[in-house]
Amino acid sequence: MLRNSGPLELKKKSNNEHQFISGVPSKQTSLSRRSFLKGSVGLAASALAAGGLILPADAQWGFREYIPYDAARDVHYGTRYGEIEHHYPEMNPTGEKFTFVRLKYPGGDWYTNIVNYYRWQSDLKFTQILAENTTIDVEVRENPQYVDIDDEGLFAYPFLYMTGHRGINLSTEQVRKFRDYFERGGFLHVEDCDARLNNYRGGLRPHIYEMVRQVYPEKKFERLDMSHPIYRTLYEHDEYLGGDKRIPDISDYDEAIMDDDRVIIYFCPSDLNCAWEGRQCEPGGEEQRTWAFKQGMNVVAYALTR
Repeated sequence: MLRNSGPLELKKKSNNEHQFISGVPSKQTSLSRRSFLKGSVGLAASALAAGGLILPADAQWGFREYIPYDAARDVHYGTRYGEIEHHYPEMNPTGEKFTFVRLKYPGGDWYTNIVNYYRWQSDLKFTQILAENTTIDVEVRENPQYVDIDDEGLFAYPFLYMTGHRGINLSTEQVRKFRDYFERGGFLHVEDCDARLNNYRGGLRPHIYEMVRQVYPEKKFERLDMSHPIYRTLYEHDEYLGGDKRIPDISDYDEAIMDDDRVIIYFCPSDLNCAWEGRQCEPGGEEQRTWAFKQGMNVVAYALTR
């Protein structure tokens, strides 16, 4: 039920194991982690075996995909940008590994950065960094992974990642499913891919606000202070450097939806994902990129241990 389970030894690995994460002394922390919803594994496996693959969001909602979909292999692909695999819980049948999985949602460009190659496939690069620099047991696959919001196995994933530039078009049932996901203990890391759009009101930001209003009409986003544990779960951050777009008073702070004192939706408008993809980070350059990787790891560790 996406709740905390047994102890997990989670630490930063030595600083010579990857060039992105350097000069930070290792420390070891005894933490707990979330369990996966084991019942979803059988549901998703049976759906796959029966050939009942989830249709792409465009087929259900009338939106044209920017990237093609191969139904026979159940992957999205770009002609020279690689593939995005549809992840199913039975790929990790014990539920003991963490999967960094992107949420495919109707109405917008959910696939942003994941195959639109700049230097690396963003999610895959971050997954590799996470595996190499922490003791989280990460499932590292050849290609980035996604899960559809309508997948029966959605509740098998305690952590979902979501980004884009434009709309989100959830049905009433999908809104209910999202609320159920959070009430079972799920965590959503969501980003606006470009805070400069719409006269600096952001591309995805207004749509995320509206989505949350539908899911939790009684809640509002709260600004996160740098003293919050999400900035120091593994790496201690006292200053906000952001993703690749740190803009004063626009994207130089994060926001969250809280459940008591726990973050359940982490909203980052400065776009860590573009920094993970290798784009130029402004104004802080490579120091800002390193911060973005470290903060991504902080967020995952927070989600798995709170």
